[in-house]
Amino acid sequence: MTVTVGVDVGTQGSKAGVYTADGVQVGKAYAPHTIDYLGPGRAEMDVEHLVTAAFAAIADALDDAVAAGIHRSEVAGIALSGILVGQVLLDEDGQILHPVITSLDTRAEGHAAAAARDLEPLWLTESGTSTLDAYAAPFQLQWIRDHRPEVFDRVARSVSVAPYVSARLAGLTQQEMVTDPTHVSGWMVGWDYATGDFSPRQFAAFGLPTDILPRVVPSDSVIGHVTAEAADRTGLPEGTPVIAGAGDVMQSTLATGMTDTGQATDSAGTTSILTVGVDGIIPEVTDMPGMLFSLGTLPGQAIYWGYIRAGGLSLRWFRDHVARLDGDDSIYATFDALAEQVAPGSDGVLFLPYLAGGNPDSPHASGTWLGMDSGTDTARLWRSALEAVAFEYAATLGVVERGGVDLSEVLVTGGGAGSTVWNQIKADVTGVPWRRPHRVDGPPLANAALVNQALGLTSDMAAQLADWTSGGETVTTDEDAHEIYRRAAEIRTRLLAGPMQEVFASVRQLRHL
Repeated sequence: MTVTVGVDVGTQGSKAGVYTADGVQVGKAYAPHTIDYLGPGRAEMDVEHLVTAAFAAIADALDDAVAAGIHRSEVAGIALSGILVGQVLLDEDGQILHPVITSLDTRAEGHAAAAARDLEPLWLTESGTSTLDAYAAPFQLQWIRDHRPEVFDRVARSVSVAPYVSARLAGLTQQEMVTDPTHVSGWMVGWDYATGDFSPRQFAAFGLPTDILPRVVPSDSVIGHVTAEAADRTGLPEGTPVIAGAGDVMQSTLATGMTDTGQATDSAGTTSILTVGVDGIIPEVTDMPGMLFSLGTLPGQAIYWGYIRAGGLSLRWFRDHVARLDGDDSIYATFDALAEQVAPGSDGVLFLPYLAGGNPDSPHASGTWLGMDSGTDTARLWRSALEAVAFEYAATLGVVERGGVDLSEVLVTGGGAGSTVWNQIKADVTGVPWRRPHRVDGPPLANAALVNQALGLTSDMAAQLADWTSGGETVTTDEDAHEIYRRAAEIRTRLLAGPMQEVFASVRQLRHL
């Protein structure tokens, strides 16, 4: 039997899966990551810690597969995906120069603001985004250049996390390290959709060198083979082919079966991410604050994606800090059952899910409930939190539809995928069917399929993933509920565009007291 290994190096942890050629998972494991919070707006991760966690997840997943009857010699190859935000900085000898600056870090916000203010917006047409934020790699590099010049002067290579871990598996020198087009597009700005490569013009405008950038190869390229040292640490057979891999957002969407234009994916996790498959840059969508544009893993595939920092986080916050049921995952089903008994619109209660800050067009936003009265209870508060994420999604999908994309369905994955009432609310608010595939393994599944393609074990990765994820549970739009939500969304939009901006700014002043 032939098996492949897929690994995702995420923010919270590394997740590994071992799969047969027909997509059956025969081993899995997870290794948590540690994030170092150094103060307000500072969040880093130790690079060696990430490598150790990824290698440990691989080792444990293979042990799990061996216990299920798989022989290690049957491993045909391995591919990794990983976080798009955060660069590994290396010197000429491949030594690590600085921790990874995470997506939670805002130290480079001044550089993002300066670019928006002072530079020609080449990123609008080249990178397909109008959103400039501190987490984008060029601004993080500018911060290192300006605040850690002794580090920046030694940088010989800047590479994303998963490509670096892959390089460690294959024993590549910093000169040999590569990246793939999806990780390039994960820089958010500084790349060119027309070439699928970094943009010399943008790098010149940012005052950054291009000789520190890795060579770009297709996601399904074999970049090397597992070394003896890596084999000892992971349990992989020495000589196992290592595939270039792809970004975590791209592989997460692909793992749901999102292979066509007009399909979308709802990653219902701590940060809720909505991705939509498109044919290319759509100016109307690019102009929407907060929207990002990236390449997909499949040739010719592109995606727009938006995010709600505190999507799923709002629900966990309610459980832990309002209901005071910290750690009790079973309570989510109880809350969902209560919410199911409440009419659409939560009897006028509106939640604004900005517990982790607002969007670029509402920088002072904070988490807020409106419309409560003496009859407001747990059921209404909970339903309003579920509806809040759906309203945010509706705004995104509405812009995409106005840009000419016909939406067919939204595929849901992540921890919130199992909530039927939440999926129904999303379908009712947006007017688009929501489908939970029969399996939601996440990026490791798509990584395993990428290995199959790279090694010729499948001739059509898209068809293979569509087959692996077909079926599941679909909820369709209730038109009466949709009409209620449509009118509620109009009121919500007027509030957010007008009076709430002043309210948010005033509340921010209160916090400074």
